[in-house]
Amino acid sequence: MKESIVGDPIFWPGLVYSPLNINGLLFALGTVTDEVGLLFEEFSGDGSLAICRRKTEDGWKRIRVAFSVRSSEYNPAEDRPDLLICWDNDADLGGDKLSILELSRIKGLMGTNNTLPGKPIGDLDGIFPEDPSNDLLHRGETIAGFEETIRQLDDRIKKLKNG
Repeated sequence: MKESIVGDPIFWPGLVYSPLNINGLLFALGTVTDEVGLLFEEFSGDGSLAICRRKTEDGWKRIRVAFSVRSSEYNPAEDRPDLLICWDNDADLGGDKLSILELSRIKGLMGTNNTLPGKPIGDLDGIFPEDPSNDLLHRGETIAGFEETIRQLDDRIKKLKNG
């Protein structure tokens, strides 16, 4: 059997472990495009660059986006992007004046109780985070976020009934 190496458990909707490569990062990004407010138009063949649109006061602005699992692994190209999307912002790229979107920091998308799927929760304390009103308020800012919150609560309540 081949060795299987995975990232840290993250309990992200549709993703069990943190991404370790560009494909995993792009998959994670695809699950939250509504929440980050980007519309993607084109991707390079190797998946390291993309063209997308970001909403501004004047309309949808065209921007160039680079991808790197860790910001420390980002190697600036000649044609500098407007935005770097990474999973882990572990380097100071301030000298580059580059905007960075760190996917692992998107509040409200990570699991709230750190239990593996199928593991019984046990009681109501396992369903809600310490400050459920704040967490639910933030996650309800978009329709997709609200629907995901309701789905997660429904799943957790069903686990209580069956556990």
